[in-house]
Amino acid sequence: MPIKPADQQRLDALFSENKATYGGRREDYFALLYLTRKFGVTVEEVAHQVAFGGNDYGIDAYYLDRPTRNLYLYQFKWTEDHTQFKGAMTRLADAGLPRVFGNPDQDREQNELLTYLKKELRENWQAVGSVFVHFVFKGDPDAIEKSEGLTQRREDLEGKAHLLHQFFGREVHYEVDFIADKPGKKGPPAKQVFTVGFEDAGVQVHNGKTMYVGFVPLIDLQRIHATLGAYFFDRNIRAALPEGNAPNRKLRDAFDRIVLKEEDSPSVFAFRHNGVTLAAERVDRSTGQVVLHVPRLLNGAQTVSTLTRFLEQHAANATLKRNRERLERIKVLAKLVVDDPSSAFVTQVTISNNQQNPVHPWALRAMDQRQVDLADKFREELQIYYSRQEGSFENLSDDQLEELGILIGKDVRIRPLAQTFLAVQGEVTNMRQLPEIFESQKLYESTFKTSYLNADARAIVLGYKVGQMLTRATTKLREKLPLKLEGAAASAKNLTWALLIQALLNDRHYPQYLEDYGTKLTKEASLGDILKGLTATRVAPLVKELCSSPTYQAKAAVGRYEFLRNTEAFKRAMNDAQDRFNWTKRSF
Repeated sequence: MPIKPADQQRLDALFSENKATYGGRREDYFALLYLTRKFGVTVEEVAHQVAFGGNDYGIDAYYLDRPTRNLYLYQFKWTEDHTQFKGAMTRLADAGLPRVFGNPDQDREQNELLTYLKKELRENWQAVGSVFVHFVFKGDPDAIEKSEGLTQRREDLEGKAHLLHQFFGREVHYEVDFIADKPGKKGPPAKQVFTVGFEDAGVQVHNGKTMYVGFVPLIDLQRIHATLGAYFFDRNIRAALPEGNAPNRKLRDAFDRIVLKEEDSPSVFAFRHNGVTLAAERVDRSTGQVVLHVPRLLNGAQTVSTLTRFLEQHAANATLKRNRERLERIKVLAKLVVDDPSSAFVTQVTISNNQQNPVHPWALRAMDQRQVDLADKFREELQIYYSRQEGSFENLSDDQLEELGILIGKDVRIRPLAQTFLAVQGEVTNMRQLPEIFESQKLYESTFKTSYLNADARAIVLGYKVGQMLTRATTKLREKLPLKLEGAAASAKNLTWALLIQALLNDRHYPQYLEDYGTKLTKEASLGDILKGLTATRVAPLVKELCSSPTYQAKAAVGRYEFLRNTEAFKRAMNDAQDRFNWTKRSF
């Protein structure tokens, strides 16, 4: 909600009265204002529990409420923009909580707040029953639920519960939440602990990581999915694929034969199924069952989602109700990896276990932080959905899209988005080598530059749409080239994409293009006309010049146009464009 003038005045007064004593920035006093009001204490009592200045490791303040045995760790943002928490949440998960509850090397530059906090914990660790990590801001908490970036970072923080349990030598209640001036919807469901049946078959240990292998009732996994929804799959590189997908059809037929037609025994399912893999922050075993803390399905999303669809489709079927016991006896081989579901180790396990359907290299980046933040960017700035996970858009209902704040029934996809970024960079050669781009960390990071997270989302969408409408441009290019060069148009497809983006960026009407065409994914006829016009007056002369240049003339004469597929051709064309059209190479 908007920051009220009265709130601003109270913060200014607190800063003015105490800055000579405690220093820091005006925004630091939001923490002091909040603590004194919430807990009814004086400034002097809690000033040492507030971080004035930097190097706070993601913790702006803390408070131990002894009557309730609650320890509160805070991060404050005097803003309505919830996205500003992203950096602090990452820092808290990667370094802050390990520094407070672990055994790190010394940092003499750390904020004094951390020294006081660790001292208080050493002296009063028995007095702590619960730990709450609260992110306090002045905006709308309902926006938090829609943010994939904050949801993932929140889960990363929730996955650090093992640090607290080790520190206290016992299990303490641990909760991560966002606090605003009005109540809002939560992000992930509150329930994160589930009991499932488990026939233990063995244990494997590797470099301190433990994996339990056994058989789990499939219906137990479906029940977790019913509670957690998409959160159960969010560490998978895929969402649930369409119902018509071949493996999903076979699964549906198997359920039909076992449960409805009674043609197969429930026991045969485990023989024919490759099994599933889960990760959980903690696994407690007992006879015939396990308790999973913060479980995430790494492989098996198609099996669980297909069972969910099967149950929904036959909800009124009397045979299903009569044969419920047959359904309960369907089991799958399961691997339970005990580790933080957000860890790098679990990510590698996820990739290795998702081989039942072909996996493209770009799918392996679905969980990368840059992809998650791009998804937030498109949704928050333009209400456009970004499909970082294969099949995610197709599995969203109209109501779910509306809940996410998505207003457009089309999605931006990861592969053509990568080509868009390469096009604006002029990396024409790499536009044809997407598997290598996603497999190489260096190439991946140079393609999905972090600077694009701060770019105008409309510019990215406009560049993306150039690629989606490229057929019209290449047709015009073929028409404008001399007959002897007609075959060059097909080879110059990606070069045309890159040059058209530069043509738009250098056009005096570019601000209007952003307004008219950068806010939606519709392929407007008027934009098509603009692209055809720029192709005729800008791209075609540049391509003709390349083909007639001393460097490429001999190749063009015999119809060998592969040089048009290379980055060097873009560089030469841009040099020519600078002389002809006064272009400069620009970016989003």
